[in-house]
Amino acid sequence: MRLLCLVLTALCMVARTGGMSTCKTLDLEVVKKKRIEAIRGQILSKLRMAKEPESEKDDDGKKIPYALLSLYNSTVELSEEMKMKPISVQAEDEDYFGKEVHKFVIQQAQNDTTHQLTFNVSEMKQSIPDRRLLSQAELRLRIKNPKMDQEQRLELYRGTGDRARYLGTRFVSKALSDRWLSFDVKQTMIEWLEGSEEEESLELRLYCGCKTDKQSTDQFLFTISGLGQQRGDTASLAGMMPKPYILALSLPPNGNTPARKKRAVGTDENCDERALLLSLTAVPISICICFSQILALYKHHNPGASAQPCCVPAVFDPLPILYYVGRQHKVEQLSNMVVRSCKCS
Repeated sequence: MRLLCLVLTALCMVARTGGMSTCKTLDLEVVKKKRIEAIRGQILSKLRMAKEPESEKDDDGKKIPYALLSLYNSTVELSEEMKMKPISVQAEDEDYFGKEVHKFVIQQAQNDTTHQLTFNVSEMKQSIPDRRLLSQAELRLRIKNPKMDQEQRLELYRGTGDRARYLGTRFVSKALSDRWLSFDVKQTMIEWLEGSEEEESLELRLYCGCKTDKQSTDQFLFTISGLGQQRGDTASLAGMMPKPYILALSLPPNGNTPARKKRAVGTDENCDERALLLSLTAVPISICICFSQILALYKHHNPGASAQPCCVPAVFDPLPILYYVGRQHKVEQLSNMVVRSCKCS
């Protein structure tokens, strides 16, 4: 019982650090300025810049191209969807430098290939000359007019016909109306970049379980925006609808290695996380426990941690950024910039 009281008292004393005489007055304005300067330097570092880009005088007020705004909005949408996934702390940090964002829209079908997606691989190779630079690739489809009572199983294949290879499955329901559906196509895109073909295709099919119910296995009870040929007055309107595309992230091809090298093992400069070990056996059993004694034990058992117990970031999210250098607008995604969750150091 005395040990339990001791633990509770210690926790209360640690939580009330703000009222202890050991605390110093904190100038929040100074801290704010330093933090802003640190973030500014981090963003410039990820963009490989020594200082902020200067705008051209005759470019003041110039409108951002629609294609760039569309690319930025697509990146933000994907980032928001990634935040909805469960948090998982990776064993290794992701690439430090900012990633370039590329949007590859399907080519216009020349025949009635309603669910065949053809991409210009030559365009991909111009944007990403080395497949090792590719970090992420997502196929994006916008679901329209779902009419099914039960969800349908949509499958993605690489190639067409009998030689098509299965890539993944998604389930489509009425809840996905006017929403985007994503498939991971990173490995497929890597193989495209390694190949010699100028065009490659993906195919969408409904799952076939060899059943007799033709309506559930053969007929699409929904449409995908941008697919299918339109005639007459609807053709011009269909051209304005969002088409399926691949959103890819890659490291810039400027001589950097495709991935950051690991820190050397066995040096004093290693970044190390240590569990908080606090032994109460060395503290005299007493109702009154001084905060300085608890802090001394904390420092003794955690020499590599911060000066005082503090909350530090645990999981980060990327930050999509739209900027310009001179007359050229750019879209990049900076990794590990937005704190999603924290932990105690």
